[in-house]
Amino acid sequence: MKKTSTIIAITSGLFFGQAQAEIESEFHVGYNSEYIYRGVELGKDAYEYGLDFAGSSDSGLDWSAGLWSISPDGEDGNVDELDIYAAVSKDLGIGSVAAGFTVYTYDGGAADDAEVYLGFSTQQACVDLGLTVFFGTDGILDDQVLLEGTIGFSQEVSDKLTANFGVAYGYVLDEGAGGYSNDDGEVYASATISLDYAVSDAITFSPYVSYIEGEDKRIGVNAADGVIGGASVSFSF
Repeated sequence: MKKTSTIIAITSGLFFGQAQAEIESEFHVGYNSEYIYRGVELGKDAYEYGLDFAGSSDSGLDWSAGLWSISPDGEDGNVDELDIYAAVSKDLGIGSVAAGFTVYTYDGGAADDAEVYLGFSTQQACVDLGLTVFFGTDGILDDQVLLEGTIGFSQEVSDKLTANFGVAYGYVLDEGAGGYSNDDGEVYASATISLDYAVSDAITFSPYVSYIEGEDKRIGVNAADGVIGGASVSFSF
């Protein structure tokens, strides 16, 4: 409850503490053939939904906050998950720096996980580059330090269709005390192709396919290895 109250307080400050430009909001629902988190299989036939808000302040900071939930197939004891997150970012001209946090909550009384992060992103020759360091603060992520690098590229196919390609690579710098990883080193690598089709000005349909390869860094869990797919529909308002 203390963490949730802190998140609400910070998010409220972002919304109401400074004069705001127009707030952008989006709701989405989606389906994933598998739920994979950083190279670890956490269930199949996973349905998700999310609610996101974003805006900017007079100080020149951009902000975002939201909720994301997923419900994987429970045959293997998987549980529903609800994530609460917020972030602020600043455009420096050559790129943007961002800082934020995420709290992962689970049904059935399981202990929360939490982390904060600091990242830098830039665009070079139409390619999006990102580097983010995640610092675990609670639960299975406690004291873990993870470095993630991303590369992305988007191409407008038509007025309504955009194709996206992205790769991600995760490396544990310190396994910490929480138990997510039993050793330092590579934990996952992925490549994703997705499409964004504008059904209307407010509705977008986005199918995707990903190849994900995870490393066996934890005892008693399955590392991802193969192709997954899914789709989502988002509604902006």
